[in-house]
Amino acid sequence: MQYSCDIAKLLTAQLEKFVTLNRHQLAGHVPNLDFWLAEVRHCLEVIDGYGPRFERLSGAQNRHTAGHLRPAVRPKRVSDTELREARRLLCEATYHFLVRCLHEGMIDEATLRQACDRLGIGVEASDLRKPVSGASTAAPEKRSVMGE
Repeated sequence: MQYSCDIAKLLTAQLEKFVTLNRHQLAGHVPNLDFWLAEVRHCLEVIDGYGPRFERLSGAQNRHTAGHLRPAVRPKRVSDTELREARRLLCEATYHFLVRCLHEGMIDEATLRQACDRLGIGVEASDLRKPVSGASTAAPEKRSVMGE
């Protein structure tokens, strides 16, 4: 596990926790929504930029060791599968957090749609309907939210 996946995992866990909070606790995080969405955006940029950064790192190490007696040991690359999964889980956690805030009346639909659009997260119309009174306000079922 490398930095790119580590920070995604940490942020995903935090957002997943928010979804399970009591309503009054959740309300405390809504004024900082811009901060959390910026964190998600940054984390997605870190994941998406991993490949070019890795190539620069590897190239620099190879150039540095060229001509030395010891051959360069190529750094270990994080698999594309692992990066895609970290990205998917982060997008799902973000989406579920936004949907919960919507269902609790803490943000409006336009705010949710704008945030999802900026992050490249698809929105399922059926998730936007508030659950029937007395029903759980837990996150929607797990599904792909990557706009695929």
